[in-house]
Amino acid sequence: MDWFFDHGVRILGIIVALVPVYLVFRVLFPRLLGRVLSHPAVDMDFRRRVETLASAANWLVLAVLIVIGLLTVLPELGINIAAVLTGLGITGVALALGAQLLVRDLINGIFILLEDQFRKGDYIAVGNLQGIVEDLSLRRTVLRDWSGVLHSIPNSLIGTVSNYTRGAGGIYLTVRVAYGEDLERVRRIVDGVGDSLARDPVWAQHVVEPPRLAWVEAVDDQGVVLRVRGMARPGCQWELSGVLRQRLMEAFVREGVRVPFPSHVLAQDEDRKG
Repeated sequence: MDWFFDHGVRILGIIVALVPVYLVFRVLFPRLLGRVLSHPAVDMDFRRRVETLASAANWLVLAVLIVIGLLTVLPELGINIAAVLTGLGITGVALALGAQLLVRDLINGIFILLEDQFRKGDYIAVGNLQGIVEDLSLRRTVLRDWSGVLHSIPNSLIGTVSNYTRGAGGIYLTVRVAYGEDLERVRRIVDGVGDSLARDPVWAQHVVEPPRLAWVEAVDDQGVVLRVRGMARPGCQWELSGVLRQRLMEAFVREGVRVPFPSHVLAQDEDRKG
């Protein structure tokens, strides 16, 4: 009973003090933040930035509370932390190496956040992986690719990052027309399709620069290769590219623009007379 009143009460006091702090940051703070960020006046870019920082902050608060809890509870249980670490031997070396990797993850995670390299909701490429950032903490980054696979990447392994959703996204298409087509006429058709896309009530808000026929990219054995270029809001370039490709093909059919396609000539020898 003496131990309980001497140490047990202290341990309960530590738990009672730490749990509410965790609940505030884990439950109450996200709800309040969600209400503020859901206001129509809040810019989407700012909202994603704050959500990313809040996600990392939650993880950091939890880690700090765990460390504080261990450092305060273990001595109350009669455990000498310094003596335990000294006597671990090989296990201590393994823990030290693990801690070194963890520190590298944390440091790289801090730089990712401070430099605003990417945020939750961004579409990025890291090494040979590409996907949408679903979660970002100081220790790891979670990507979901187009096939639905979830990739968890330690931040220490993140080097070169390609962010496809910062600034305006590029719309780049190549189209082929047959030899003999009037390229100026084709240009007018392509530019007209781009203008109609920029005026479309559904897509106009996503178009930054209407698609235009930019240049002749190549002339090969299948026809004349043309490059179409435009700019879209971040993250909308892929969907707009699909819509533009469909409308270009419809316009070519409607205007009688010939598009090359593979053809095969079959020759059959006459039966040899015996």
